[in-house]
Amino acid sequence: MENSHASPGLLKQANSSALHRALREKGAATRAQLAAAAGISVTTVRALLEEMLRDGEVECTGLSASSGGRRAAQYSLRRDKYYGAAVCITDGQAHGLLVDVHGEIVRAVPLKAGADGLRTPVLAFLDGLFAQRDIRSIVLGLPGVVREGCFWHADKEGGLHSVAVEPALSRRYGVPVVLENDVNAAAIGFARCYETEFPGEDPAETNMAYLHFDRGCVSAGFVAGGRVIRGCGHFAGELGLVPTADGRLLDECLNDPQDGREYTARVLEAAVWVCGILNPRYIALGGPALRRECIGPVNDGLSALLPGPMCPELLYTADIWGDYQIGMAWLTAEKIHTARGDRWSPNTVSCIACRASFTVGE
Repeated sequence: MENSHASPGLLKQANSSALHRALREKGAATRAQLAAAAGISVTTVRALLEEMLRDGEVECTGLSASSGGRRAAQYSLRRDKYYGAAVCITDGQAHGLLVDVHGEIVRAVPLKAGADGLRTPVLAFLDGLFAQRDIRSIVLGLPGVVREGCFWHADKEGGLHSVAVEPALSRRYGVPVVLENDVNAAAIGFARCYETEFPGEDPAETNMAYLHFDRGCVSAGFVAGGRVIRGCGHFAGELGLVPTADGRLLDECLNDPQDGREYTARVLEAAVWVCGILNPRYIALGGPALRRECIGPVNDGLSALLPGPMCPELLYTADIWGDYQIGMAWLTAEKIHTARGDRWSPNTVSCIACRASFTVGE
């Protein structure tokens, strides 16, 4: 990340972000290991670690295993120094999360809507966390399109309206605020779990699709090259708007009464569309409206229709809510160190290292 053409302030911020990411991913590591993981020099790592040790943000956790020479000190982020807050909202429920710097969920609190919907319980939850902990980031997950700090929703006539959520929360709390679509967050969470189960997978090379079948609609989260794919208007993943073979939209077809064969054909059609455009390593299927018995026939259909290199691994996810929370926790931890030291303002320009998996990008 070191670049002689960047301004010193932005360069330090980029190097600090890269180091924080390496510490979070490694857990505990030596200066040399952190330098290699972050892509910065050992000298820079040493200077940044000294500053972080003075601030109480990092701690020395012991010495590395002996390899015949002098054992090196290992460092890790202190879990009890800084935290992030996440709020996970779907059409049916909401939870508030307290998240540590490693992306672990410290506390999960159900939030119940009141007379003004979720506004009062969400603000009460956040106010309580800010009074108790040093909160450095907020991530809000929403069941709809999010772009430019706004949540977009449709009225009964199909018109789109936006609510400027991010600016209001930024002014109130003075920390980085990120809005995320719920299915995108669930895709990130599932991919993080997949990485844990198969550690040989390179997060920066992750290519996957997460298809969520809800009552009345099907939507998707896409990750390609380790990045969430959003599209220019942040409408990527609206699979229900894809036309089917008979000319109707997929959502319309899935809402019709149909037998198992017809339903499987619709799901297969959606999966083939995804494979033709994204060529994912794997596709995760889930949601309350998914008929699980279709997964085997859909997998057989993909094998019959597609050449080997295009055929993905087909997986079932039973815990959509768990995927959602894991993804939100990871995104929240990622933002804790956006502007370490000084309090963040909405005008702060964040220069973030792009080595991490699931970069929050376009």
